Amino acid sequence: MKHETPRISALLLAAGPSSRLGQAKQLVQVGGESLVRRSTRLLLTQNNVSVTVVVGCEPDRISREISDLPVSIVVNRDWEEGMGGSLSCGVRHIRDDYDGILVMACDQWRIEESDISRMIDAWSPDQSKILVASWSEGQAQVSGPPVIFPRKFRPDLIAVVKSRGARQVIDRHIDHVEFLQLENAGYDLDRPEDLVKIEGADNEKA
Repeated sequence: MKHETPRISALLLAAGPSSRLGQAKQLVQVGGESLVRRSTRLLLTQNNVSVTVVVGCEPDRISREISDLPVSIVVNRDWEEGMGGSLSCGVRHIRDDYDGILVMACDQWRIEESDISRMIDAWSPDQSKILVASWSEGQAQVSGPPVIFPRKFRPDLIAVVKSRGARQVIDRHIDHVEFLQLENAGYDLDRPEDLVKIEGADNEKA
């Protein structure tokens, strides 16, 4: 049975200071474009998706990277207080004509257009659930963004503790949670050694 494409309000978190990396991860180049631009562009490829990007640290530099794209840019003035603050700030500003909220971090450098499509397709048949990406790390299964929340969880996302992210909402409503295996979601940019992985992946494609 074919399901109608849901209306998704995508929230890209791009406000962090990248303190462990030593440079703005949002501006690191992957395949010839900055991470923040790449992530924004991938979200924009999806049908019925509007995109809001939350910036904070170095907002002018980050915003310039996506200034020509059809997105809303929100500045979180309290970005130093943690990811939860950026999440809450972004959710307060998203459009209200949506069925679900897709939350993604801009440093997930291996996420592809097809991964986001899989998330939306998997969520569409039952839009009451929270769909969380999961991946393998050794013998363990780990989960995190991208995550799609039903619209009804908007108040919970606004009320998150600023020092924590969406995990607190996921844990509180675990009975509504389903997981989707998405191995590319397990690659993020956090430390200098992660830059080596990105460079290696770019060289393989060259």
